[in-house]
Amino acid sequence: MTIKKSLILSHIVACILPVIMTLFVMASCFTGLYLYAKSGNHIMAESSFQFNVASNLIKNCIFHSLRHGNTPEEYQWVIEMIDPMETYVVLYQGDQTMYQYGNGNFQSEVQALQEKKIEQTIAEGNPKEAVYSLTQQGTYQFVTKSNIHGETYHLYILVHQPGPGHSDAAFEKALRNTNRFIGIALVLFVVLNSYLLSRFIVRKIISPLQQLQEGAEEIQKGNLDVHLHHVGHDEFTPSLRAFNMMSRKLKESLLQREADEEQRKELMASISHDIRTPLTSIKAYVEGLLDHVANTPEKQERYLKVIQKKADVLERLIEQQLLLAKMDVGEKALPLEPLPIGGLVEEFIEDNRLNWTKRGAHFQLDIDTHLMAVGSSLLLERVIENLVTNSIKYKSEPEVTIHVTVKAENDQTILSVADDGPGVPIEALHRLQDAFYRTDKARSKTDNGSGLGLTIVRRAVALMQGRMEIQNAEPHGLVVTIMFPKVQ
Repeated sequence: MTIKKSLILSHIVACILPVIMTLFVMASCFTGLYLYAKSGNHIMAESSFQFNVASNLIKNCIFHSLRHGNTPEEYQWVIEMIDPMETYVVLYQGDQTMYQYGNGNFQSEVQALQEKKIEQTIAEGNPKEAVYSLTQQGTYQFVTKSNIHGETYHLYILVHQPGPGHSDAAFEKALRNTNRFIGIALVLFVVLNSYLLSRFIVRKIISPLQQLQEGAEEIQKGNLDVHLHHVGHDEFTPSLRAFNMMSRKLKESLLQREADEEQRKELMASISHDIRTPLTSIKAYVEGLLDHVANTPEKQERYLKVIQKKADVLERLIEQQLLLAKMDVGEKALPLEPLPIGGLVEEFIEDNRLNWTKRGAHFQLDIDTHLMAVGSSLLLERVIENLVTNSIKYKSEPEVTIHVTVKAENDQTILSVADDGPGVPIEALHRLQDAFYRTDKARSKTDNGSGLGLTIVRRAVALMQGRMEIQNAEPHGLVVTIMFPKVQ
């Protein structure tokens, strides 16, 4: 339940429960009076205040029944609570008696009041309804008039004070104490109800705020594993979910930063090693030339070829580093555009076929030259070059067959480069795309690899909005599949 709904419900409860409690108390009081009267007990008017209260109650009951088309007998049980021996109630409609209750011997006193024209006197003050009340010589007199549905009614109530031994003081005291108890109970009920409702609402608001505060303090301490649990769905739910998301993202960012730092250290170590190796060879052969170790033209030529080969390795390593830096910048350095990917792949392979063939590569092409994809020609060439070079570099036989396909499948353009080389161990497949990772740590198969080939391919493919998969082929070999969104 939302806080808004809880507040609305609490206000409704705060308003309704006191009303229900009041109605219950009133019903209990009326039930008690009813049972009191039915048991044969009667209330005696021992003071003008008691008389006026009883008279107004009788008047309201009788006139209410007349206004609703009923007779005074509807509230007979209320009227009968007054002692019938010392009370006389009579209702006139004009000159006709409609209702009477109590001691008929008081009729003469009513006639005396009529002779005094009391009803005419009260009519002058208010033509619709008026009241006359008089207390004298142990007698209480009450006269009222009301116009109901075009008819004029006069109500007379006469009560004689009770004689000795007929006092209702005990009942009156009990009634006062009951009223006092009911009043205190209502106040306590209202206060307790307000306290419980307020505590309920405050708990719904304070509890999530405390959770957020405690969670923020844990994150401040460096604990990124904190997770806030919130039962239900209210206005705080999005905030708590956002906090948990923030905590998770912070942890992922920290782990990524640690991984990047570890990779950076590995990168620096690998760069140092890969640069130092050709530089050491170049330095050694230059020193040999300077020291005249190569004292024949044949030796000098061989030394120079080695120096050139190592310089090419160093140049290639530097170019790869620069390409990685460009790809880190993204499209700003390498803008993308729709390309005839099939035609470019075929053209690039044909341009380099002779060189690759000399190194032991044979090609099988199955290319749809009309297929399009979004990319960069520079990146695409580097992808093909690195995949072909990897197949040649890590072949186990003097020659390797490379099968290149470009085809359409569903809404994608599929580029596949497969070889019949040795493949890689299954446990190493998921690491082939890591920078500077080599399956042969000792480099017994090749000493020209930088460990950046497939890393560059992965980043290039991602930059061209593609996706890459690597798996072993049957019975042996490696298959690299690249999926590009097709451009119509």
